[in-house]
Amino acid sequence: MTLEEKVGQIMMVFFEGSSLSENLQKFVAELKVGGVILYSSRGNIESVRQVAELNGAMQRTALAASSLPLFIAVDQEGGLVNRISEGVTLFPGNMALGATGDPSLAGRVASVMGEELASLGINVDFAPSVDVNNNPLNPIIGVRSFGSDPQLVARLGSAMISSFMEKGVFPAAKHFPGHGDTAVDSHTGLPLIPVSRERLERVEFPPFRAAIDAGVPLVMTAHVLVPSLDEKNPATLSPSILGMLRSEMGFSGLIITDSMGMAALKKERTMEEAAIEAFNAGADILLFGADKGHEETEHFGMYSALLDACRTGEISTNRLDESVGRILVAKSSLGLFQKDWRPEYVPRLSPEGSAVAREAALRSITVARNRNETLETVRDGKKRPLLWPKERIAAGKALAALLPWIDLVEVPEKPNEKDISEVLHLVTDADRVLIADYDSQRNPGWFELVRRAGEDRVLLLSLRTPYALLSLPSVSGSVISYSDNLPSLKSLADVLNGKASAEGTLP
Repeated sequence: MTLEEKVGQIMMVFFEGSSLSENLQKFVAELKVGGVILYSSRGNIESVRQVAELNGAMQRTALAASSLPLFIAVDQEGGLVNRISEGVTLFPGNMALGATGDPSLAGRVASVMGEELASLGINVDFAPSVDVNNNPLNPIIGVRSFGSDPQLVARLGSAMISSFMEKGVFPAAKHFPGHGDTAVDSHTGLPLIPVSRERLERVEFPPFRAAIDAGVPLVMTAHVLVPSLDEKNPATLSPSILGMLRSEMGFSGLIITDSMGMAALKKERTMEEAAIEAFNAGADILLFGADKGHEETEHFGMYSALLDACRTGEISTNRLDESVGRILVAKSSLGLFQKDWRPEYVPRLSPEGSAVAREAALRSITVARNRNETLETVRDGKKRPLLWPKERIAAGKALAALLPWIDLVEVPEKPNEKDISEVLHLVTDADRVLIADYDSQRNPGWFELVRRAGEDRVLLLSLRTPYALLSLPSVSGSVISYSDNLPSLKSLADVLNGKASAEGTLP
């Protein structure tokens, strides 16, 4: 391989549009990038048929140019993070699986996801998140985590990893060394994790160790500062933290960065400087995702900067060869170098998908509180109000269609004093008030609405995390679905209507 080809292999890039554009052809055929990542926000995903055709075209272009096939990646976690939202089975997400406590079910979910993604030509899924979410104010992980119990996260994460690999899709355990205990989103700033090494060993590390034991082929880094491990460098740029992943945890697969364009890395360095630092720290693949304010044409400059760093010795030949070797071995293990391989992908829905999604949704429903028979009371046929954020009203209407005894009331998602007063006037005479909860612990206006509605008559329906309940000790009822996709809403309705029992437990 030439030096130019090697440099391309350590880059994974986003692109614009739904077809093989001029720039995309250059990324694949001229820069010979090692991988691409798909985003609905950049117009890459219009339909599963289009995605399959695009992925086939990209692979054929790569093979014709260099015989070096592509990693084609996506963030398809289930729940909140689904880049592909039509033509595939949608699942309620990790925290819902955590509420079931069932590794076998988690494995079946990943099996369906993996089968469907593979049929589209996607060979890398940046899932599962094995972050232990032990901070209720975490703005970026939340329901993307299996929960706050490290051992539960470890069991479910490992089960999903094994199933993805069985279907020919590389999973990625993320975000090392742990992004669960922070109140800062690394897309907007640098989170600080001020905990001891002992605490990390006890809480954050077990899921990653379990993932490595399960043979996870990829670990994604976190842009977080962990002073007990490295006082100066964010984990992505830390030789000591990434070295620990290799030497102490025994990880021999690929280390991939979280997106290099995120704000957490940009305050003190350029993106080019950060990329070189990350690679020299031990990352194998540098991810250049579709972060706000970044354009695809920046990849040309990034490629040149990395190539110059290799030519000047800032990146050593040995360091480059080490990572490229790992990348080629990984691609070979996926069968991407098969003789005469000219991919034509055919989208395929898993025949078990809808049943598995429905089971996951129903078994996750959790009744966290039911004082004074709140649930039984709302089933008496009497009309009662359901307050729902206007900006998410489609989900509210879907649930209302399944609950003939409720009146749907639209409320601004971030209500002011006037909004709150008007809504409270509307529900003055109601003996029970149902209120949707989308992480209201981080939404002061909505939280105030819940509090002033009269907690002793409120039935809180949590469509994300259950953490708002921690600050609402007087709320009389709480049912948690962890998701507002259709299977979850149907399951929530079944429990509210008394047609099904709630089996989930707080994860």
